[in-house]
Amino acid sequence: MRNSLITALIFFISCSAIAGWDEAQIAVKKGDYPTAVREYTVLADKGDARAQLILGALYNKGGAVPRDDKAAASWFQKAAQQGSTEAQYWLGKLYEDSQLPQDYSQAANWYQKAAQQGLAKAQVRLGHLYSRGLGVSLNYNEAILWYGKAALQGDADAEHALGLMYMLGKGLPKNQQVANGWLTKAAAQNHADSQLLLGGVYEEGNSTDRRPVLAYALYEMAITNKTSMAKEAIKKRDTLAKKLSAQQLDNSKKLVAELSKPQNFSKAIAAYLEKSDQLFRFFPKN
Repeated sequence: MRNSLITALIFFISCSAIAGWDEAQIAVKKGDYPTAVREYTVLADKGDARAQLILGALYNKGGAVPRDDKAAASWFQKAAQQGSTEAQYWLGKLYEDSQLPQDYSQAANWYQKAAQQGLAKAQVRLGHLYSRGLGVSLNYNEAILWYGKAALQGDADAEHALGLMYMLGKGLPKNQQVANGWLTKAAAQNHADSQLLLGGVYEEGNSTDRRPVLAYALYEMAITNKTSMAKEAIKKRDTLAKKLSAQQLDNSKKLVAELSKPQNFSKAIAAYLEKSDQLFRFFPKN
């Protein structure tokens, strides 16, 4: 996550063709980070929010400079106070989980600022804090509001969170079919935890017919995409494998290939379900 942030920021600066960045950019391309840090510091001291954001990311990551979350927070805060949504988000992350003393109230404060400006990942984090009562009062309605805003932007974490809330009936009427819809949206973006949950839905036949071949395929994808519940996913997959025939396992592997094609997950899963349904109809659909 930190690597991707720094890469994106450096790329943005390199495309900005603004005088004063040349020395820092040349140093970055050469891998001369001490020089780059000095140049960015000169710019940041002059109040450049982008340089402040880059320095915050570098200190937060460590490597180019020794990791120092206190220094990172200082630079992020300078950029955040100038309205940088990325800096506000990363400052919230530091207060939530870093070398700094944990302060959920401060995390919620900075997430709120970025969320109000439309930053989806900040909206998701703010939703998580409201859903758990961390730094703010427990409020499922607020959690749903922020998850919803992020989900409308296509954020997979938000889609997963909404699916989970519908599945568990937290702040919303329990509705497995709606939950499946949100989880499928997230799973289509390779959200591994959503793929694992969907696998369970199709194995157990929760609000749908049992689809063990599809369940196995989803477990396999969840493992490949590094679900946070890897041990559970592996156990479920291996237990289910013992119940499947060699032909079913082969079909599952073929299904994984179809589901894994870019932009093809939702289409492939719908096609599989349609074909599977027809097997149980006396008069199949044309």
